[in-house]
Amino acid sequence: MTGSALPALTWQEVMLVQGGALARRQGLRLGLSGDAWTWRLDRKQWQSPLPGVALAHTGTVTFLERVWVAVLYGGDGAAVSGDALLHVLSRRWPEPSVVDVAVAPACQRAPHEFFRPHRVQAAGLVHPARHPPQLRAAPAVLHSAAWATTDRAAEWRVAAAVQQRLVTVPQLRSALEQLPRLRRSATIRLVLDDVELGAHARTELDFLAFLRRNRLPLPDRLQFKVRANGVRYLDAWWERQRVAAEVDGTHHMEVGSWDADTLRANELLVAQRHDRVMLLRVTAGNLRRREADLAAQFRAVLVGGGTGGVSSGP
Repeated sequence: MTGSALPALTWQEVMLVQGGALARRQGLRLGLSGDAWTWRLDRKQWQSPLPGVALAHTGTVTFLERVWVAVLYGGDGAAVSGDALLHVLSRRWPEPSVVDVAVAPACQRAPHEFFRPHRVQAAGLVHPARHPPQLRAAPAVLHSAAWATTDRAAEWRVAAAVQQRLVTVPQLRSALEQLPRLRRSATIRLVLDDVELGAHARTELDFLAFLRRNRLPLPDRLQFKVRANGVRYLDAWWERQRVAAEVDGTHHMEVGSWDADTLRANELLVAQRHDRVMLLRVTAGNLRRREADLAAQFRAVLVGGGTGGVSSGP
């Protein structure tokens, strides 16, 4: 809709297709005079959330309308990407305060209110049929990770997108090949390995990062099912060592969660009682504050040897 292939439509029809949004350049190209544009704004029939783009009402601007306005403001070839597109595709995705827009490399638009431009080569990345103009889901997820404020936030975005079934790991790997200069490419590849292993939550990603930092064996499986006919899982399983790990996030401190976790741990030990399974518990606090002690414990059961004098202090 942001291109020039609209001569068969009137400006009114274009505005309707674009969710009530219209760029001034589109209107002038399709027969709307500059005076008519200004008159509608002056008479409060329309509002202009960004310069040169109008909405055909003066009420509250919805998120989807902001996306349309931002894309139109970005100029020909612009397409929504990143967190904004992921929220459009799945309302489970948090609504961002700004709209990330992939714009043409020659675009001179600067960030403006809720509009944030990213100059990218979008050839082959734009979805051919969806509106508002948007990138395909896989490159949008990669952009979301690349444009995140921290590495941890980037990792969560990749894992969450796969968990919500917005994309698959193979789709992300393929899209990554089309974005060779993408920021955080190495981190994203590592997260994709973890997600293939089964990590979908921040705590699971943190746990795998802990294992790598301490050169400990990665688990054979994540989300290990305890009962074949149930839905009870443990977070990690090492088959050869017969070791299981349960990673407790902050929510596990709640009484109900703690009770359920205890029963789940007991079920594993009862079900595997003939195979001498060892269960280790990992808390977010120990990952942050007692990493060396925790690493010594895992090394003792996964690699062999003593715990190296693990302290028992607080």
